[in-house]
Amino acid sequence: MLTLCAGRLLRLELRRNTMMWMVPPALLAFWLDTYRGSMALSPLWSSRTLILRQGAAVDDFAPFVVGAAAWIGGRDRRRGIGEQVEVTPLPRWAGRLTTWAATAGWTVGAYLACVGVLYGMIAWQGAAGSPPWWPVVVGAVALVACSAIGFAAGVLVPSRFTAPLAAIVTGLVLRQTLRSGGRYVLLSPIASPSYSLAPPKADAGVFYPYLPDLSLTQLLFLGGLAVTALGGLGVQAVCGRPGLRRLAAAVAAVGLASSGTAVALIGTARVEANGVVVPALHDAALDRPLGYTPVCGGTAIKVCLNPVYKAYLPTVATALDPVLREVAGLPGAPVRVDQVALSGRQPPLARATVTGEPPVAHLALDIGYYGAMWIGPEPAGKGAPGRCCTSQQMWTSVPRVTAEVLPPVAGVIVDRLVGHADPVQQAVLEGLLRAAGVPLDGMAVFARIDGTPIVLPQPGTPAYAAGGRFAALSSADRHAWLTAHLAALRSGHLTLERLP
Repeated sequence: MLTLCAGRLLRLELRRNTMMWMVPPALLAFWLDTYRGSMALSPLWSSRTLILRQGAAVDDFAPFVVGAAAWIGGRDRRRGIGEQVEVTPLPRWAGRLTTWAATAGWTVGAYLACVGVLYGMIAWQGAAGSPPWWPVVVGAVALVACSAIGFAAGVLVPSRFTAPLAAIVTGLVLRQTLRSGGRYVLLSPIASPSYSLAPPKADAGVFYPYLPDLSLTQLLFLGGLAVTALGGLGVQAVCGRPGLRRLAAAVAAVGLASSGTAVALIGTARVEANGVVVPALHDAALDRPLGYTPVCGGTAIKVCLNPVYKAYLPTVATALDPVLREVAGLPGAPVRVDQVALSGRQPPLARATVTGEPPVAHLALDIGYYGAMWIGPEPAGKGAPGRCCTSQQMWTSVPRVTAEVLPPVAGVIVDRLVGHADPVQQAVLEGLLRAAGVPLDGMAVFARIDGTPIVLPQPGTPAYAAGGRFAALSSADRHAWLTAHLAALRSGHLTLERLP
């Protein structure tokens, strides 16, 4: 009988729930923020789900969810029918849970529909890679927790001001979370790329398996908050017999234990190159890199990328070709350029290192959120920094990739080849960069971003003039001179006068 009453109440609540009126503005916020931002990125699963993994969808829905849930939670008291409802055969705790379930159902249904449309469009456009599912589950549980907390606030403070205040406070808390750092902020489903200890990476799941450690810890924490709030709805004297209230208190205690466990687990977490590792939840098998056969292109020196990024291979190879032609075949020059995983909290658009024997250049490319931002000079070398284009437009344009990727990569490769310790090395470094078409006025910017030791001669100095002369030589003459004198150049036994 009680089950039948609860089922009828659930049907009634689904038809007249306030949350259904909050779905349209939440959908609009999702479309303006998460959907449009995601579709502007490169058509890769790792890139187009980056904004979702940062928690933007939760941020879009949460204020509407909390406000609607708080309004519904205080509805009976505001209308003065609390006493009539409390004497119904259905225990008050069960009635409250049924009303909350309708609110949570509208919330999760709208959220999953939005994510389904986003994932469907990404798949329909043939995105490379594989879709991440853990962030979707975390977002759904986060919104369930928001609805439970908002509903509990409405029940405890049944005022007409509770709902708007709860929505405003939720928005402010989320904004503060985005601007907060520290280990325990990792429990939040909202991750700022600027302040978080471990912001979502643009190449997650590409070079290494996606680590679920942080998602599992967040699920424990957020699920615990939801269970605590729902258990707290049943401890009041009006909620039923003492045994039922004790059961509600036990449910709340379980929720608190779950959240407390998550807090303890995140205290042991460590941030590694491929994500957040929680020792108690970690699977060591996920530390092994994913196997793949690289796709290669280029003429002078092969440029090899992960097959997920094969659509951008012609652009990247063409952008790097000027400097690779200058150094190809020289002793100590890279024999190959291999793409590697991104590292660091806020990686630059492009980063390179040269290691090994024979030398290999390792190239990291941020073809993701930051790839949609213009952080360097315009392709012509003029204009103030600003937003230029979508990530897809950025990474399919040879002039733009040349302006952004070539300078830091060329600086590392040429500096590793000739050095920068004395004026002669600096002159040759400058001459090779000029010959490759690298804009020297932007090298200082890239050096600060990447930390590469790029030292160029100052205009007006003899080394600067010598570098200009060296750049004016034909490519064959530069190559022949370097082949004959590179060992002496590296050892510092040459003078500026011996430069051609």
